[in-house]
Amino acid sequence: MRELPKNWSEYNNALVREFQFEAYLDGVEFVQRVAELAELVQHHPNITIDYTTVRISLQTHDAENIVTEKDLEMAVAINKL
Repeated sequence: MRELPKNWSEYNNALVREFQFEAYLDGVEFVQRVAELAELVQHHPNITIDYTTVRISLQTHDAENIVTEKDLEMAVAINKL
């Protein structure tokens, strides 16, 4: 089994993590930063905002929707945000 980035889990052929924020707009600002990173590296996650919870799901669509090294690298980069 590969080592997953801190606080990420593998579920349904994707890396997933939930982030909790104190206020809705804090989560929205975080999503904006993730979106800018995604555009920079051209690897776009699925993102859901549920009030103060942001859920990110990563899988490589070009590789038949499985977790690849690209996803692991993106998860590490998101953790640094």
